[in-house]
Amino acid sequence: MPSQERAVVEAEIGRILLEQWDPMNVRDSAEPYVGYAPYAHEVYSLLARGASDTQIARRLHQVERDDMHHPELATRDLSGLVRSLRTLERQI
Repeated sequence: MPSQERAVVEAEIGRILLEQWDPMNVRDSAEPYVGYAPYAHEVYSLLARGASDTQIARRLHQVERDDMHHPELATRDLSGLVRSLRTLERQI
């Protein structure tokens, strides 16, 4: 996939992360997508290589716990988020 198309899909992943995940509570900030860009890139790669729903949720929980220092979030159900992310697979 050309990098421009990948960038479009990653931007959509970032939007989904912002709307449905947002552990940093940046949804209302001036540059909300910037904070999740590295995670959108990583989620894209997980989807591209066929990661399971569990693998994707575990990675996001690991980010919440280790990168964002919110261990209290690491047990919440991310199945709806993962379902939304899966809708982008056909574009990858």
